[in-house]
Amino acid sequence: MSVIYKAKLKAAKTAVSEKNYDYAYDLCHDLLELDATSYPVHILLGVSCQHMSKWSEGASVYEKAKLLPKANTLAWQGVCALYEASGDHAKHTEALRELCDRLIAEGNLQKAWECMQKVLVLLEGAGDVRRLVRALEELAPNGPYNALLDVNGADPQPPTIVDLLNRMYRLESDLDSRLIESEVNKRRTRLGAGPISRVRTEVRSEVYAESGLLTTLAQLVEHSMSGPVDQLLENEELYFECLFDRILFVEPRNEAVAQLVNLAEDLVSNDKCSRAFELLIEMDDVGDRVAELVPKLVELFPDSVLAPAARAWMRSDAVDADVVNGDADVANGDARESPFAQLQVVKSMERMGRDRACVDAAARARNAQHEFSEKYGAQLPRSRLQVDLASAGSYLRIGPEHAGDAEELFRVCLEADAKCTEAALGLGLATCALGNNEEGCQILQQLVDSDPLNHRAWGGLANAQLAADNTSGAIHAYKQAIAVDPVCAEHHAGLADAYWRLGGEWRSDKQYAYASWLAAARVDATLPRVFSGLGQWYQQHGNDPERAKRCFAKAMSLDCTNAVAGPLLADIYAREGLDDECEQLLLSATDALFSQPWAWQRLGFLYLRQHTNDRAVHAFQNALSSDRSNRVCWEGLCEAYLGIGRIHTAVKVARKVKELDACVSAHWLCAQTTMHARMLDVALGHFDDAIECAEDGVWTRVLSVGRAECLTMCAEKWYHDGLFGRAAEACSNALSAMLECGARSFLEWGVVYVSCVWMARVHSQFTKHPELFDSNVLEALMGCAQSQVVEQGPMPGYLKQVVDKAQSEGECEPKVRLVLELAAVAAQLRVMLAESSVLAAQSWTDLGSVYYTYSTETASSPLLFQSQSLYSSTKLLDAAADCATAAMQLDPTARAANLQGTVAAVSKNSALSQHAFIVATRRAVLSGMPWANLGSLFLVHGDIELANKAFARAQMTEPDFYGGWMGQALVAECMDATECVDLYEACLAHEGVATDVADFGYAYHVWQSLAVLDAERALSHTERALSHTEQNRLLLAVYAARRYVSRSSDVHGAGHYLLGMLLEHNGEYESAALAYEQALDMPHVSDEHKWTMWSALGRAQCSSDQYAEAVASYTRAAEIMDADSDQLTPGQKLGYLVGYSLALFFANQLEASLHMFERAEPHATSNSSKLATSTLLSQVLWALGTTEHKQLACQHLIDALLSHTSIPSLCVLFAMGVLSDANVADAAYSELQGQSDPRVSRLESYVCALRGDVMGGRRALARAVYKSPDARAWLQMADFDALCGRESLAARAALEVVGRNAWTMQMDGRAQLEVVVGALSHLARDCKSAGKKTVMYQPWVDHNWSHIERS
Repeated sequence: MSVIYKAKLKAAKTAVSEKNYDYAYDLCHDLLELDATSYPVHILLGVSCQHMSKWSEGASVYEKAKLLPKANTLAWQGVCALYEASGDHAKHTEALRELCDRLIAEGNLQKAWECMQKVLVLLEGAGDVRRLVRALEELAPNGPYNALLDVNGADPQPPTIVDLLNRMYRLESDLDSRLIESEVNKRRTRLGAGPISRVRTEVRSEVYAESGLLTTLAQLVEHSMSGPVDQLLENEELYFECLFDRILFVEPRNEAVAQLVNLAEDLVSNDKCSRAFELLIEMDDVGDRVAELVPKLVELFPDSVLAPAARAWMRSDAVDADVVNGDADVANGDARESPFAQLQVVKSMERMGRDRACVDAAARARNAQHEFSEKYGAQLPRSRLQVDLASAGSYLRIGPEHAGDAEELFRVCLEADAKCTEAALGLGLATCALGNNEEGCQILQQLVDSDPLNHRAWGGLANAQLAADNTSGAIHAYKQAIAVDPVCAEHHAGLADAYWRLGGEWRSDKQYAYASWLAAARVDATLPRVFSGLGQWYQQHGNDPERAKRCFAKAMSLDCTNAVAGPLLADIYAREGLDDECEQLLLSATDALFSQPWAWQRLGFLYLRQHTNDRAVHAFQNALSSDRSNRVCWEGLCEAYLGIGRIHTAVKVARKVKELDACVSAHWLCAQTTMHARMLDVALGHFDDAIECAEDGVWTRVLSVGRAECLTMCAEKWYHDGLFGRAAEACSNALSAMLECGARSFLEWGVVYVSCVWMARVHSQFTKHPELFDSNVLEALMGCAQSQVVEQGPMPGYLKQVVDKAQSEGECEPKVRLVLELAAVAAQLRVMLAESSVLAAQSWTDLGSVYYTYSTETASSPLLFQSQSLYSSTKLLDAAADCATAAMQLDPTARAANLQGTVAAVSKNSALSQHAFIVATRRAVLSGMPWANLGSLFLVHGDIELANKAFARAQMTEPDFYGGWMGQALVAECMDATECVDLYEACLAHEGVATDVADFGYAYHVWQSLAVLDAERALSHTERALSHTEQNRLLLAVYAARRYVSRSSDVHGAGHYLLGMLLEHNGEYESAALAYEQALDMPHVSDEHKWTMWSALGRAQCSSDQYAEAVASYTRAAEIMDADSDQLTPGQKLGYLVGYSLALFFANQLEASLHMFERAEPHATSNSSKLATSTLLSQVLWALGTTEHKQLACQHLIDALLSHTSIPSLCVLFAMGVLSDANVADAAYSELQGQSDPRVSRLESYVCALRGDVMGGRRALARAVYKSPDARAWLQMADFDALCGRESLAARAALEVVGRNAWTMQMDGRAQLEVVVGALSHLARDCKSAGKKTVMYQPWVDHNWSHIERS
């Protein structure tokens, strides 16, 4: 070694000690060039690299140093320091392990333990539990570093083996739990992950396969054997719990189960671990050790999972609430997978007689047994046998429908244990229950022969004989059973049942039964069937109903599900009116066993009697859940649904009753429910079916009355729908039916009364259809009623006074009088037949309503005293008031109060009327009629504000009641408000209830609004089609006016006249003329009104091309009143004269027409009327044909144009110029071209057609289509083609446009659609589709239906 080398080496060491690492780094590199194998230089260079943060170079230097011949621990220590300084914990940990191995190799165990301690600290700080556990495993026995635990004097001192294993247990247990939870949360959100249970099972399997926890616990137990016993037992319990939870994931399974059982035995011997007790109890399979293990489990671990089942096993003979609750806890709690616990549930259910619950529990028990066998590989033959026996016995007791299941299970039991007498006994009974009595008795006989002292076998044979109707054989077998075991109450009870079933031929048989039941009661006073039998004997033969009742009550106290005593005792309670006791009895039966049809059925009818229909529905539904074929329950359910207002559901239930048994009562039930649902046509069909099935005269009468009642409801519906003819026919049929069956009861005369009321409202139909009015039927019913009034004895004094008063006055149309008199007599008879004050009050109200109607001859009135009556009978009104007073005294209902208020209002007694209506509002808080009547009273007396408030209250109280809306409309009409049309329309929107006032009011106000529009158009010289809303209102007004004239008498003709004007406005001139003719036929039309109607008739006839008839009508009007009369306004005079002139003109009476126009001209005062009259007069002059008249016509027009320039005059001048003077025509046409009126193109097309220039006319219309391609323009072109005899694409285009816009645009109804249909005869399907759309949108328009026919 040279001097220079030594000097540099010394300088390098000094630089490192002085922390001059850069200088030391350079010196070390120089030294390595001189000697590359110098170990000290490598160490110095590694230290310099560490402090200069040259981690890679330093690590490389240290690795080279390790390989040098003089290497010692300094190189390994330097690497550890380097990685520690760099913060690389992984490499630091590996470096420490290498250092530990070096130190162990050198024998320095104390320093090696210090290194290992640093490794453990690093791993724990990094949170790397898995590597930490692996490091601890290396310290454990058989690990490479186990010797380090024996080092003495180390700081800190190494742990003991037990401490180390405990630490490993805690770390591994926590690691497994965290891995399972995190992996489950990750996988459960994956698509297609499956159920969470399956995901958890898969994750546990994977984690447990990597875990060493069981090995750690096994070593812990092994090393704890030399320690304290408590510590050993604690570790054994930990090992047992872990192995118990992971038994499904341990292989091989058999060895693991054996080890688990050994651990359980050790723990149980030291009274440790409830799970160990539970495992051994399950593995024992209800063997001998159960008696030892179960009490200790209950004593040591009263809160364990299996403790409730253990307690149930210990008191296996007890049947009380605690056991039941405990069993419920077992069945639904943590012990669901325990075969032992489920077996106890099965036994408890069997002891309590809950057979269906027992069968369900047996299914759960078999699942638990199967899972236990799969888990532990242990078969449980004894538990399975007991479960199958209990389940089979329950199946047998449930009923014959499950006898097959019972037989199969009993055979399985015999295969498992051929000597099981209980299975053989059950097999015999099950075979008999299946109808194989011979085979069953043979099996039981073999059992008896093999064991003559088996009293249960004798009892089973007796039961089989009894089931086979071999009563004598059953008696013999029961006697043999009693001889073997005389203290068995079941045999005595069975013998009593056998005697009771002998048929009752001998009273001694019943006496023997009684004696046997007494003997059974002496032996066992807790047998329910004994007391139910004794109760039947006392009830039927002992003539002691009180003792029978006590016996039944005793039987139910012992078994509240007794299906013999329960129904009999419930019926006794019901007959005695003890509803509370009856309800308590039935509820206790259903609480104990839900499937008790007899209890639910009686509970349903009990609730029906108490009018708690919602609870009745629930009860009947529960009864039907056990027996869907119980027709009685279906009938009760139907009645309950009717009671809660679920009418349509009741209809479905009634159909179900009919499906079960299509008898008379089923048809009657269907008829009643459909009648309540207002499905009246269907109800009539059901009544007809029932009458065909009825053989009993009583049923025939009931059905006839019901059908008649249904007919009265049909009459009401058809009346509101405007089908008055059908309503009259229904009333006539109802009265005929009541005459045929001979009305006698309160209900039957009620049907007669209602029929007469509706017949009076449609009396106008009897004139049109005389065949609907059979006076013989009415007179016969009248005679029948009067005779029954005599039969009832002297008429009560007050009723006689009222009747006498009513008979003193009253005049009306004879047919109506006869109907109302019959209604009055029917109501009088109902007053005498009424059995309660409520029914009597109803009858008094009916009678008063008849007298009121009789006095005013009104058939329909929305607010009773608002109707238009021809006269009023004071005494009849007084009689009606007396009836209302009597009704109010008996039962002040809203109907009676409304009648009293109405009569008082007509009689001008406003105070009483107001008071009565206020009473009605309090009696019927949800009805709008009393408020509407009160509002009408205020309206009659001019108090608009109060009337408005009352009508508003009616609307709020009952929004669907039309009276409130109509009252608001009347208020708006009185205030001249524009909203009255909308209010009348809202009233009409209430289907089937609109009245005369609403119909007339709506039609009148719509006509007024249209008249205003006509006036505006006349002033502005424009022709604008009605909008979509206006056209709809017009059509609805026509419908309302038609209904008004059909429903009311319209004696003044106002309704028909209004209908005619509306029809005329809609272009239905022929129908309008017919309406005017009907108006003129009314009996009370004044001369002034007749003049107006004749004029209107002439106008309509002229518009419908009936010119001669129009001239005749105008002539009749002139006969009544001259046109120059002062009673007529200038407008009336002008309209009459112009109309008359036009009629004469079109009738070719030109001279007369000219004369009339000359008379009309002075009455034309306005510019528009003067212009129109001058134009028409010019046309008449031109039509006269002479040159003088033509010149006069032209001059007349020119004079008119000088003072009134307008498009209509220019159009006339242009048309006349085309025929005579081309210069005039050209001048007029030039001026027309500057106008924007769409009629110019149409006029030009017609002129071209007259000239023979068809293409020119079509071009004119094409220009109009180009400017405005709407449906009207296309239709004009189609109309032009049709007039010219051409068929073109314009008609098809028109049809397409109309088809697209039929719902959103206004068409000219009939005219335009007929053009399209006529032009497209070869496209019938499209035409029919267009026609259908118009019908769907406006079904009340008659001519819309004709479009479909024409297409």
